[in-house]
Amino acid sequence: MKQLKKTKEVDFEELGYTTRLETENQESAKEICALRIHEYVQALQPMISETRSHIQEYKNRDHALHVQLYDRPIPINDAAMLVRSMGARTLLVLAVLVGIASLTGNVALFLLFGFGLLVTLLLAAGATALPLGIGHLAYEKIIASSKALQIALILGVAALCAVGVMQLGQARRTAVDKAVANENTASYVDQAAPDAAAADEPEKAQPASESKARQTLGGAMFTMLVAADLVLGFLAGLLAKLGSDEDYAAWRELKKIRKELTLLEKELSELITSIEIAKVRCMAGILRAESVLRRRRPPYYKALALFVLGASLFLLSPGLLPLLAQIIEREEGGLLDSSASIAKAGSTDLFREYLFATRKLLFTEPAATRVWVSVISTDSFGTQDILKGWTPQVHGVFTDDLTRARHQLAESFERKSSGMAPVAAGTDIIGGLWHMKALFESDQKPGDSRPVTKTIWIFSDMMNETPSFPMPALLGTGSERMLEHVKTNGLIVPLNGYTIYIQGASTSGLSPRAWLTIKRFWELYFEAAGAQLLSYSPECNPER
Repeated sequence: MKQLKKTKEVDFEELGYTTRLETENQESAKEICALRIHEYVQALQPMISETRSHIQEYKNRDHALHVQLYDRPIPINDAAMLVRSMGARTLLVLAVLVGIASLTGNVALFLLFGFGLLVTLLLAAGATALPLGIGHLAYEKIIASSKALQIALILGVAALCAVGVMQLGQARRTAVDKAVANENTASYVDQAAPDAAAADEPEKAQPASESKARQTLGGAMFTMLVAADLVLGFLAGLLAKLGSDEDYAAWRELKKIRKELTLLEKELSELITSIEIAKVRCMAGILRAESVLRRRRPPYYKALALFVLGASLFLLSPGLLPLLAQIIEREEGGLLDSSASIAKAGSTDLFREYLFATRKLLFTEPAATRVWVSVISTDSFGTQDILKGWTPQVHGVFTDDLTRARHQLAESFERKSSGMAPVAAGTDIIGGLWHMKALFESDQKPGDSRPVTKTIWIFSDMMNETPSFPMPALLGTGSERMLEHVKTNGLIVPLNGYTIYIQGASTSGLSPRAWLTIKRFWELYFEAAGAQLLSYSPECNPER
């Protein structure tokens, strides 16, 4: 969404609203909005292309690392890598704690020698970094290749720590003894002169006990700081060796790449979705303006003139009304699969074939046909139609109106589908069939008993992917079991009298058995729905 904010922000709803109020009719407003949306799409294209380029680059790196780690005789063990990652974090925390102890000891040392604060910090940092660097080199070149040396080093450090702890305890004991001795020699009588001998003893014993405590404490600190420096170098070498392991480094990079890939794909989805949102908002503005215009009443003399004209036409030409009414003899719908599953290999050639085949059908629409074109996406039933139109009747050899209608349908479809891409997260074929059925039934006039031919062209790989019918997961159960599943869940769309054509049922990524299972399922499905399936082809070459 960061790249989307770089584009010029346009309130498309307000644009549609003002444009409809300024124009004479709704079609003009739609064309103007379509041009502005096309401009918006063109502005987004560089960002979409750049994001897709980054996604492809990350996918290539992901594939290379995945092959290196998993496509080999003995693949990497993810559990072992997780354990190693946790161990690395633990070692890092320990190294930081030991480093703090070593740095603190060095700072205290140089402060005791009277150095300034800045000089003390620099000297302490250098004194801490020296065993760090030397320990890393020693571990890498000498200790790493010998288990005996590693054990000896660990035992030596443990011994130094034990000695340091004992010396620190001895220093504490000396301090406590001194405190107790001072407390026992105190007088309990006010203004009483202490015994001379008793008074002299602490004064003679005090220097010796303080000197011994300081020496013991200094020895303990020295021993423990030496141990800290040795452990710091050892941990640094161990961390460096762990990080230089080829498999572990590749595994960590793979995790990082996949996280970046998820963010990029989300950003691409937001860019593409913003185009659809712009279309919906623009149409919402147009419809809002339509409601405002409908509330405006024409002047009474214009309404009277229209009434007189209509009455005259009705009285003088009773045969004119049937000619003006549009008679529909055929209803035809097209469903285009816009899901990402048809572009798994990063190619949209199959989707372009769907668009080209649909355009070809529109150029050959029969006369007196009501036409809809919609998309198959995550929720196909609630989707918006790409195209709605009709073709006029043909009277004798006069076909100019029919030819013009065909060209208008094809050109409108080409313009509205120019910004489309196969990016939908799901494939709701059954929802698309429900959508077409609802459109066909809404177009029927009450009491109209004339027979109407109903045809649906489906351009899809026919792999339904929805929570209610996850076809890839059920494919192994067979076509009959899948049919029972849709019957149990009420997913059979009643299509009595419908004619179905399926084009572009791609074989890509499927075995022959899987493709035949899918084909057999849809044959059984449309048979149960009461429809006639006349074509199921992997090609996109529709013929009437």
